[in-house]
Amino acid sequence: MIVRRDGPAPQLLPEIARLKRLVADMEAIAAGRHPGRDVLDGAPLLNGWTLSLQTEPCLTGVVEGHPEIADLRPAVTSGLWVLAPELGYARTLSRFYALGLAAG
Repeated sequence: MIVRRDGPAPQLLPEIARLKRLVADMEAIAAGRHPGRDVLDGAPLLNGWTLSLQTEPCLTGVVEGHPEIADLRPAVTSGLWVLAPELGYARTLSRFYALGLAAG
């Protein structure tokens, strides 16, 4: 999601609702409450499945002040959820980033 100006960003609300459902399901599984037949009978069936990877939007750049990456090192962020270049920030799956100068 790209946020262009200060103020409310209602375009985020559907994604927020989706993420809340994901977190609720993950918390239930973590507590040992796995989906029952009532849930799985209504779920799409996936045949011939295999584990795969897909790309997702992210940012790359030289990082400073990251808790796990040394200063002035090239970095690739986790998945990008909100980009607000005019407001000077981005939100990835892991954290907020303050945006400095963009590449060339």
